Amino acid sequence: MAKSLKKKPGRPKISKDDHRPKKKRTRNITDEQREALRERMVEMRKKRKPAEYKNIHHTVLSKPENDKLSMKNVKEWIKEAKEDAAAHAKNARGRGITPQIQQREMAMSESKKAYVRQMEHYLKTGDWIAQFMGAKENERTIWTCTAMAYNADGTPKRTVGVWYPDIRREWTREMEKGNFEFDNDQEVSYDETVSLTDTNFRNNEHKLAL
Repeated sequence: MAKSLKKKPGRPKISKDDHRPKKKRTRNITDEQREALRERMVEMRKKRKPAEYKNIHHTVLSKPENDKLSMKNVKEWIKEAKEDAAAHAKNARGRGITPQIQQREMAMSESKKAYVRQMEHYLKTGDWIAQFMGAKENERTIWTCTAMAYNADGTPKRTVGVWYPDIRREWTREMEKGNFEFDNDQEVSYDETVSLTDTNFRNNEHKLAL
């Protein structure tokens, strides 16, 4: 005698009426009530405490919004870099692309992710460590010397592309070759608290600000 097989219950049928969005109830209010609600919201916003950015370094918070490395600008760069990283990763997964293009797109995606990590590091520490800046990484970073180092003969150690406080400018390749002269027509300000040990700058000690 054959056993009777019980059918498993299937999914419940959904009628067309169940797909219809529910109507939202609206309340008709007068202009006076609307104005009262608006004033109430304004008072509530005034009582609201200002946002505390505990994960943002105080030096970043102190920068105005029009500063290139302000928190607002850097956060916009982070958002755009994340979108670019996702777009390159998507291109790498596309059909019909060559291995060379796939490798290039993946490298671009990883580069954008690294740039995001560097910007997030800046927001937390206030120290910009990336070689470039900007939404598209199209601006070169100029490094600043905060503590002078000296050779055995007393001359400062310098690196091309770094801004030094004793000369108030970026050290260039021409300066590295010794082709450096002060422009007499251009006023150069010095910090008298910084030692001037270069031979090129000893002749200009009389220009120190009193």
